[in-house]
Amino acid sequence: MPVFGERCPNHGVIAPIGFVALGVGRAVTVLMIFFILSLSLGHASDIKICENFFLKEGKLKLNRNEEVLVCGSRDDTQGWREVPLIQAEFHLKTILQNLGYFQPRFQRVNRQLLIWTGAKSKIKDLKIDGAREFLDASKKRNIVGHALISANIDEVQAWANKGIRTNGYACPEISVEAHEWSNTLLVKTKLGGQKRIRSLTTENLEGLDLDILDRYRPFEIRDFYNIQKTQIMTERLIADGLFQSAFFETTCAQDEAFLNLQTSIGKPKIFRFGVGASTEELPFVDFSFRNARLDKQASSLTANIHVSPRRQSITAESELYWFQGWSKIFIGPRFKLSREVESTYKTDSGRIGADVGRKWDMWNTRFIGKVGSSLNFAKTIRGIGPDNVKYPSLDGTLFMMSHSYESSIRQQFEGWNGSIFFRGRAEGLGSPANVGRYEINYKYLWNMGGFAPPLFVLGTRVQAITLDTSEDQVSLTPVEDRVFVGGDENLRGFSRQSINNHGLGYLSFLYLGFELQLIDELPYRLRPYLLLDLAQTGNRRYTLDPPVFTSRGAGLKWPSPFGTFRGSLAKGKAVRQENSIVSYPEQWVFYLSFGKEF
Repeated sequence: MPVFGERCPNHGVIAPIGFVALGVGRAVTVLMIFFILSLSLGHASDIKICENFFLKEGKLKLNRNEEVLVCGSRDDTQGWREVPLIQAEFHLKTILQNLGYFQPRFQRVNRQLLIWTGAKSKIKDLKIDGAREFLDASKKRNIVGHALISANIDEVQAWANKGIRTNGYACPEISVEAHEWSNTLLVKTKLGGQKRIRSLTTENLEGLDLDILDRYRPFEIRDFYNIQKTQIMTERLIADGLFQSAFFETTCAQDEAFLNLQTSIGKPKIFRFGVGASTEELPFVDFSFRNARLDKQASSLTANIHVSPRRQSITAESELYWFQGWSKIFIGPRFKLSREVESTYKTDSGRIGADVGRKWDMWNTRFIGKVGSSLNFAKTIRGIGPDNVKYPSLDGTLFMMSHSYESSIRQQFEGWNGSIFFRGRAEGLGSPANVGRYEINYKYLWNMGGFAPPLFVLGTRVQAITLDTSEDQVSLTPVEDRVFVGGDENLRGFSRQSINNHGLGYLSFLYLGFELQLIDELPYRLRPYLLLDLAQTGNRRYTLDPPVFTSRGAGLKWPSPFGTFRGSLAKGKAVRQENSIVSYPEQWVFYLSFGKEF
């Protein structure tokens, strides 16, 4: 090809000019093709929201209802098929602001709408105007630094509402203002004075006696209003199957609050089915049936079936409220059949009996007490224990649970629960000796720092068991009364029931367990935790012997929408084992479960 600007000796300058014209034309053509390609490539990178709506910057995904508002309906039966651009822009702006984009930009080109979301606004500060004695902005987590969206505004509203209404203020005025120009949330309150509960009324009990509400009510008339306790009451009613839904409407006059319980009656017969699994009990299946309204006093019948390779059981129990004027007292017939299969034993057992029980609340605590008699039988198929024994016993249980624990029972974040248990049998009534089993259980959860939601939760478990009988009667005592240690129930650094005294079990046992959990700081709500277990056993009643067993390890929880996954790895160690007549191996134990909390 000739070089532009050179002279051709035969044709003068005509040929060079023609080549120059041809070169410029090609250059223009190439530039036009490049420009068109760049436009098409740039348009291809846009996100198509509707037929003529394109997202030039950011991310946006519309749900079905939002698509109808912005894009129109593809169904002729809907209200409109096409949405004017100005109306679509209005709806898009509202949608984007709800997602935290407060400075979106729109451009209309012919019949196309181009959208730039802009940067997402994040909350820089949370301020409280009033009620500072109940609300501490520094304790509210997962707000500052997060998107300025309606979900986070609603979360602050709920946090402020609970913090104020828990302290006697039944009808406060609470508002949360979002200041987009400073990315600040401002909680404004007018408390209106503390209120005492004047009355509790209800409707739609459908034949149930009004007195039944007394055993579900964790407060007394004339107490200061506390929204935590009203929520506990509705949750108890729903959990027992009395109602399908229940909530309180609260009105105020001067220094008094009037509560009206709104309910929706469901079917009294409830069937439940659940599955779970763990490395110790893989898998297990639970079936339950409950009739929550046998009569107008809301007497109930509950039956459960548990099936796993380790344990199979059938239980049935009733709460019969037959005492007129004593709505918190019940007669509790009960029945149980079970088979347990462990490494050192295999047993069949059964029990039939009845209790007199009572439910009540005091000192911000729920109490359930029961005492009664049972006819028991036990058969040892494999291992050390009686071949076949039948005996009567006297049984007593006192269960306690703080209201703070009950209000967060699904999350397991704070509060405490505990129980005291006794079973005794007398010599000569089917039993070769006087035997008594005493057991104390206690669990305490501490929300460290009082954050909402918690940052660290420290869980503590205590268990103490002793069997009041002589050493020479141990082999004649049913296996379920003796103590076998190890596994997820107590010492997590030892395999399940591996500390068993050569299959004989122990008469005394003391256990302390600790678990420190980090809450919702990792992606996908993963919750790591550290664990420490300490325990000691004894071959005699009221006596503890060497060694001291310890477990140290770590684990991870994931509270999924359909159940909790939990895994741990712990190392077991026996301190002063040389002073013991039994030697136990020290090892690492891995545990994995689905469906079980701390």
